[in-house]
Amino acid sequence: MRLGLLAASLVLVAGGAVGCSDDGGGGGGGADDAPSAKDFCGALKEFRDDFGAADPKKDLKVYIQTVKDAADKLAEVGTPEDMPGDAQDGFDFYVETIKGLDDNTTVDDLAGIGQVSDEEQKKLDALDEYVAETCPQLSGEPDSSESP
Repeated sequence: MRLGLLAASLVLVAGGAVGCSDDGGGGGGGADDAPSAKDFCGALKEFRDDFGAADPKKDLKVYIQTVKDAADKLAEVGTPEDMPGDAQDGFDFYVETIKGLDDNTTVDDLAGIGQVSDEEQKKLDALDEYVAETCPQLSGEPDSSESP
């Protein structure tokens, strides 16, 4: 989930200024409608799949829109109630950065997307740590024992 990975995949991966949560508590509102960890991990997998299906070399504008649409869907799901504040801040930053991409973003613009401040990197690291602990199935290649 590292923003640096986004930069690599946006030239790589999925990073502005449009908020993704209404109260900082998980994107979808209060704790009553916060997703379960399973739903959150499923949304991250769908995000990764949507993002991975896009080809920036084929059509960069379509790629940018696909990534932004995937970030919108991820923001709609939100985050689990038990997500630590710093990881929540990392999630918000990550999604906001992606949603804030200009429709006319160039490959050169994407190359610099991983350039974040130390404070922002700490938030992204907290998000990475939370995702690694909560969604271990997302680290690396899909496990062959998982059903399709």
